[in-house]
Formats: sequence, C-alpha cells, structure tokens
Amino acid sequence: MKKRLFRLSMVLAAVLFVFAGCSLLEDDFDEDLLIGTWSATDGWTYTFNDDYSGSRTQSGRTQTFTWNLSGDELELEVSGYEQGKSTIVAFTVYIVEELNQTRMEAYDKEDSSKTIIVFTKK
Repeated sequence: MKKRLFRLSMVLAAVLFVFAGCSLLEDDFDEDLLIGTWSATDGWTYTFNDDYSGSRTQSGRTQTFTWNLSGDELELEVSGYEQGKSTIVAFTVYIVEELNQTRMEAYDKEDSSKTIIVFTKK
C-alpha cells in the first residue's frame, strides 16, 4: 500500500510540474503597455493606438497597421506597403522578449538570427 501511495504521489508531482512548466514558457504581456509612440532601433517610429490600429514612420514615409498581441507574439498587419507600383498588405510578427512602461525588446519571427529590436517609449 505504501508503494502504491508513493507511486501515485510521484505521478501527481510530475503532472503538476509539467503543467507549471507550461505556464512558465508562455509570456503574457499587458497590451496596455504598448499604447503610445515608440522609437525603434530598426529605424521606424511606431504608434500603437488603443483601438488596435497604429502607424509606423521612417524617413517621411508612413504606413498604417492593425496590431494584435497574443502571448509573446505581436502581429502587425501593415497597409500601404509599396512593392513596385502595387500596394500590398504585409504581415510582420515580432516575438516580444521584454515589455514594460518604457522599453520593449523583440525580434522578427522570420529573422533566423533573432536580432533584437529595442523600442523606447517617447
């Protein structure tokens, strides 16, 4: 009986450890921290609005976007992206490593080198 109880407690401990580990792997960031204007090391200035719209500006060129933050993935659906004479919609997904009231660190999910872009709130 003691062996059975010991085995059962070990199984329960393992299950609890696995579920606790899963929640540690997912980063949930507060999307309210994004609201505002950010300067980024990628050369763009980003503005995130509370209605999930926004814009980014670089060298006098502005593109509008809608955004969604789910877990650690920040997805931008960018309009006004010009390719030749056509205007297309582009999707960019950033993996957020850090987000607080004044700073965000993220990298483009498509970037195999995972080069960190630092965003500083204005």
